Amino acid sequence: MSIKSITKISKYGIFNETSNHGVNDFDKYNLIYGWNGSGKSTLSTVFSSIEHKSISANFPHGSFSITLADGTNITSEKIQAASLNIYTFNQDFIDQNIAWNSVVKRILLLDEKKIKEREDLDAKKQKQKADTELYEKELSELAKITTSLQKFGTDSARHIKSSLQSIDTSDKYYINYDKRKFETFIENNQSETALIESILDEKKLIEITNAAKPVKLPAVSFSKVEISSSLLEKAKERLEDIFKTTFISQTIDRLEKNHDISTWVESGLTLHKKHAVETCEFCGEKLSEKRLKELQNHFNDNYKLFQERLEKASEWLTSQYVNEPPLPTANEFYEEFKDSYIKAKDHLANTIKQLNEEIKAWGNVLSEKMKNPLETNFKIESISPTAITSFNKTISELDLIVRNHNHKTDNFEAETTKLKKQLELHYATTEIQSFGYNEKKESLKARTEKNSNLRSAIDTRALEINSLEQSLANEGIGAEKFNEALHRFLGRGELTLRFNSQKKGYEIIRYNTETANGKLSEGEKTAIALVYFMTKIKENGNKIEDSIIVVDDPVSSFDSNHLFHAYSFLRSNCENAKQLFVLTHNFTYFKLVRDWFEGVNRGRIRKQKTPNAFFYSIESSGVPRSSTIKNAGSSLIHYNSEYHYIFSRLKAFANQPSLSRDEAFLTANLARKLLESFFSFKYPKHRSDIAQLMERGLKDSKEITPEVKEKVYRFINKYSHSAVIEINEDSSENLVGEGQNVIGEIFKWIEEVDSTHYQEMLQVAEEV
Repeated sequence: MSIKSITKISKYGIFNETSNHGVNDFDKYNLIYGWNGSGKSTLSTVFSSIEHKSISANFPHGSFSITLADGTNITSEKIQAASLNIYTFNQDFIDQNIAWNSVVKRILLLDEKKIKEREDLDAKKQKQKADTELYEKELSELAKITTSLQKFGTDSARHIKSSLQSIDTSDKYYINYDKRKFETFIENNQSETALIESILDEKKLIEITNAAKPVKLPAVSFSKVEISSSLLEKAKERLEDIFKTTFISQTIDRLEKNHDISTWVESGLTLHKKHAVETCEFCGEKLSEKRLKELQNHFNDNYKLFQERLEKASEWLTSQYVNEPPLPTANEFYEEFKDSYIKAKDHLANTIKQLNEEIKAWGNVLSEKMKNPLETNFKIESISPTAITSFNKTISELDLIVRNHNHKTDNFEAETTKLKKQLELHYATTEIQSFGYNEKKESLKARTEKNSNLRSAIDTRALEINSLEQSLANEGIGAEKFNEALHRFLGRGELTLRFNSQKKGYEIIRYNTETANGKLSEGEKTAIALVYFMTKIKENGNKIEDSIIVVDDPVSSFDSNHLFHAYSFLRSNCENAKQLFVLTHNFTYFKLVRDWFEGVNRGRIRKQKTPNAFFYSIESSGVPRSSTIKNAGSSLIHYNSEYHYIFSRLKAFANQPSLSRDEAFLTANLARKLLESFFSFKYPKHRSDIAQLMERGLKDSKEITPEVKEKVYRFINKYSHSAVIEINEDSSENLVGEGQNVIGEIFKWIEEVDSTHYQEMLQVAEEV
C-alpha cells in the first residue's frame, strides 16, 4: 500500500491547518522543496510517526490524517493501527541509531547460504504478509462498524434527548442525555428493545407524550351511584297492581265514556257544594235533587281515594327519572384520560336518556289510567336490563377514570417518570430496529473474535519468524555491506564499522586501528548516517521494492562533490522503491533529483503511460508563520538556480494589483534574498552584511536616494528577520501597504545598477 495524500495536518509545529486541497496526489516519486524553517523536518516526523506507530514527542497535541491508495486513512489518533512498510531518514533517525561517541546500532542482514531456512522463512513471511493484510483489512472494516455504532449511539442519544427534553425541560436526566445513558438503557432493556410491540403507534405516542408533561392537576371528586334493577322491577309490579285496581260507584255512562266531561262535571260539583248554590252556574237552571244525587254517587269517596293514589303514584314515578350525577369537566383531567372520560360521559347521557324514555312510557300509561280509572287492561314493559347494565358499567368506567387521575396526582413524579421511560423505550427501540443495531453488534462480536484469533496466529508466527531471522542474521554481514557502500560513497576506505559484541553495536574505526570517538567531520557523519539508513532498510530480508522511503535533506553538510555522491547513492538504491519522498532545501540537490524524476516522466510519456513523478513546495507565510504544501510552480520546476526562482516569484508579486497579508510577509523574505544575492555577486568585496552591500549599490544609482535605500533596508530587516513579533495594530497594514512599493524600488535599483542583467532576467522569467 502506498500514500496518496496528506489529508490534514493540524497544530503540528508550523503546520496549523494544512489540507491537500488543490494539491496533486502523491505517486511513486515525490520531490518536495522548501527553505530552511519552512517545515520540511516537521513534515518528515509525520512519516516517521507512521513508521514507529507513535506520535512525535515534539508535537504531542498535533494531529494528522494520511489517505492511502485504497482510500483508507491513517490518523494520529489511531497511529498504532498503521501497517505501512515505511522508512524515514531524518535527524530523529540519526539520533535514535547513531551515538557518534559510542556505537552505531546493529544491522542484521540475512545469510544467503542457509537455503532451507531461507525457504522456510520466506514461506512464513509470505503467509504472515497475507494474514496481516487480511487482519488489517478486517481491522479496518471492524473499525468502520465500531465507528458507525458509536455514531449511532451519539445520534440516537441526541434524537432521544431532543424528543424528551421538549416534554420536560426540568428533567436533568434527559436534558443531559448522552451516548453513555443510551448505551446503559440498551444494556438494561435488551429483551424489550428486541420487541416490535415496544414501538408505539402514532396515536399512543401522542397520548403518552402529552401524559408525560410536567403539569400536575388537582384531584377530582366523583360519587359512584348505581341503579338497582330489583327496585325497578318492584316498581313495575306496584304500577301493574294499580293498573289492575278500580273502585265501586254508580256509573253515569256519558261521564264514564268522556273523561273530559267527567273532569269538568266533577270540578263543577265541588264548586256548587263550596258556594251552596242550587242553580247551575253555567245554564242558570235549578239543579234537581235527583241529578245531584246521581252525580254524588258517581263521584263517591272511593273514587276520590283512588284518584289520590294515582296522583301519588304519578309523583313517585316522576322521582324515579334518572338524573346525571355531578360530574367533573373534561378539562379537569389529564390529557390521557380526557378522550375516554368524554366518551364515557356521552355514553352515560345516552343511557340515561334511554332509561328515562322507558320510565316516561310507564308515566304515559299511568296518565291513561288516571283518565280512565275503571279501565284495567293497561300493560307496561320492564325497564331494559341492558340499559341498566350499561348505566352501571359506564358509572364504573367514570369512577375508574377518576381514580386513575387521582392516583397520578398523588404519585405524580413516579407516574410521569414511568411514562417517560415508556417513551424512551419507544424511541430507543425505533432507533435500534431501524439501524439493525443488535445484528451489527452480534456480527461485530463474532468477527472481532475471529480476527483476534488471527492476530494470535500472526503474533505466534512473528516469534517463529524472529527466531529464524536471528538464526540467519549476522552482524558481520551487516557491517560488511555497510562498509562496501560507505567506501564507494566517500571514495576512500579509511572509515569502517566493526561489531563490538560487548557493546552490542558497531564502533566507527579509522584506518582499522583506532575508534573515531566522534572525531568526524559533518560530511562524514552525514555520509555514515545515509549509508547506514540504506543498509538498515534491507535488514531481515526486507526489499527496497516493498518499501516506502522518505529522505529528509541528506546533503545539508556536504560540499558540492559529495552532493553528487549523495544524489547518485540515492538514485542507485531507491529507484525501485515502492514509493519515494525526497525533501530538500538545497536547490542544487533539488535540481539533480528533479532532472532524474523528469526523465522518468518523459520515458513514461514516450511509452504512453501517465507520469508518476510529482513536485511540491512547502511555503510559509503570515504572522505567526504557517506552512502549506503546494504543487511546485513552473518556475521551480524549470529554473536552474534559486536566484531565478526568487526573481520570478518576486516579479509576479510586483505585477499583482494588490497583495494579501500572507503574500506581503513573503515578499519581505524574498526581497532580502534577491537583493543580497544580486549585490553579493555584483560587489564581491562587500559581503560582510546586507547594509554594506546596499551602501555600495547606492553609489551606482542616481534614482535610488539614501532615503529610498533606508526605506528598503528597514522594510526587509523588519519583516524578514525580526526577532520580535510586532503588536502594533498598524504593523501588518503598513506591510501590506508598503510591500509593492518596496518591490518596485528594488527592481528599479537592480535595473539601474545592471540593466543587461535585469533585462535578461525578465526574458528568462517570461520564457518559463
